[in-house]
Amino acid sequence: MAIFEHKSDHIIFRFLGLKIKIRTNRKNIKEIRLLNKIFEDENNGCVNLPKVKNRHETLELLLNSNNSISRYGDGEFNLIYGNDLAFQNYSEELAGRLKEILKSANPNIMIGIPNKFGSLKNETEGSADFWRSFLVYNRANIYKILDLNKHYYDPEITRPYMGNKNKSECGEIFEKFKKLFADKNIITVEGRFSRLGYNNDLFSRAKSIKRILCPAKNAYEKYSEILTECKQHSKDNLFIIALGPTATVLAYDLAESGYRAIDLGHLDIEYEWFLQGATKKVPIKNKYVNESKTGKISTSLNDTEFEKEILKDLSM
Repeated sequence: MAIFEHKSDHIIFRFLGLKIKIRTNRKNIKEIRLLNKIFEDENNGCVNLPKVKNRHETLELLLNSNNSISRYGDGEFNLIYGNDLAFQNYSEELAGRLKEILKSANPNIMIGIPNKFGSLKNETEGSADFWRSFLVYNRANIYKILDLNKHYYDPEITRPYMGNKNKSECGEIFEKFKKLFADKNIITVEGRFSRLGYNNDLFSRAKSIKRILCPAKNAYEKYSEILTECKQHSKDNLFIIALGPTATVLAYDLAESGYRAIDLGHLDIEYEWFLQGATKKVPIKNKYVNESKTGKISTSLNDTEFEKEILKDLSM
């Protein structure tokens, strides 16, 4: 049976396991900028914008509470609406969980959505145009699944460097994260080749660091195993998760079970770019960088000290 799914800017055709995406009515960048302009006007009180705490408020609350955070970016919203990602195929179950968590009322779990619905003045030109385009095609659908009376938080605390016009605060933000990690027993839940904090000092103040390795692609297919493994360990640990949309759900489920879990996505890669003073999304040695064409590595590390940190390898 053939299935047609109508999206805002394309049609998905599914038949006998095949998936074909047909683009419709694409707009040029001038049209996109014009269509989004009304939302970017900070003096326009007539538009309805989601309530999103800024980066500083979000990070300060993480530093001064025992809260957990689940984060949404364009990928999570794309997945909700039936699109495959480069590292995670669409799953009806995963999409359902992502929609459910957006409406969470648990005061100890911060839900992060992109703080891009209004002004984009702090974004680089490339980043601003990306979000303009994304929202022109997706704003109406996203509003339908948000609670517009709820206060959300800024998920891009983990991306303070590459997409921001003013990079002067980056060093301070990374220092605050190091303070957050200080004296903690950390368990990372990460893709097989992510290697969070490897060869840098991001977790240098932590009391200890252990790792649960997960598949680099389609991690949600092993979600039950991953969650079960996490729950084998003490609630005294701080869970740091970098696992795409799976991290959004895992951080939430662990927090609901009394753990502290922080979905930190691209923080380690952003820190590497910051240390290098990179001006574009370059590959990082020994680390999987999904946003770099040449950074999608699948090579062994051969480091005995790193191997000692691995609690469980669920990546195969």
